[in-house]
Amino acid sequence: MRAILICVPLLLVALRPIAPAARPAAESADGQRDRRAPLEQSLDKARSVEDLSGERKGGLDEAIDGAD
Repeated sequence: MRAILICVPLLLVALRPIAPAARPAAESADGQRDRRAPLEQSLDKARSVEDLSGERKGGLDEAIDGAD
């Protein structure tokens, strides 16, 4: 009897359908939900940082050349 009381709830838990994890989607500037993969979002951020760093370096080089 104890075995049935222990095994039945365990079987019910083991056989229940698994619900997909709810992940909040980030909202883009135009209000639409951004459903891209996190890797793609990270790569986009890295590219924008790289572009910004390049622009700043270019401005610094111009300032140094102008000071000479």
